[in-house]
Amino acid sequence: MNCNFTLKHYEEICNIIAKSQYKICFFNNYSSDYRNILILRHDIDQSLEQSIKIATIENKYNIKSTFFLWLRSPFYNIFEKKYSDIVYQINNLGHQIGLHFDESVYKIDNEIDLNQYIEKEINLIKTYFGINIYAVSMHRPSKWILDNNIQLNNYINTYSKIYFKDFKYISDSRRQWKEGCICNKININKYNKLHILIHP
Repeated sequence: MNCNFTLKHYEEICNIIAKSQYKICFFNNYSSDYRNILILRHDIDQSLEQSIKIATIENKYNIKSTFFLWLRSPFYNIFEKKYSDIVYQINNLGHQIGLHFDESVYKIDNEIDLNQYIEKEINLIKTYFGINIYAVSMHRPSKWILDNNIQLNNYINTYSKIYFKDFKYISDSRRQWKEGCICNKININKYNKLHILIHP
């Protein structure tokens, strides 16, 4: 198996997940009592076009994940028709949509302001697309976000400690698996709970 960042290998990864004993959960239907859990998320920093390809592959293997939209992305505008169509397609495949929130564009140093700005961005997505949002993923989270285990008022913070303490967290950030490709980590005997971040 050639471990590279291609759709072919991603399909191989999905096949491994589908054949594993993991139960796929969204952030909003996970309970700390659960065992053998895998939560899969995608922070869409650059490509919605790649996102629908990933969403389609996952659907083929009955895998559901959360795709986090970045309203401040310089690479796509979710309100432009060709991109909004993709968001609808991803949602219609049974995946969830979340907010990829960039705190650096605001002057935020307290939880009240953080919640207010998150609420504003989420309301834009909910109003335009008519979909529910359950979770927020921070874009390049600051030390303040990472150190304070912030609990959002109405949404799940994917960077809260539960998803890093109770779960084995694996990410391909900066196009690199720090501990080797995820295809070698889908092992229920080694990791009872997996939280995987893959960027499209």
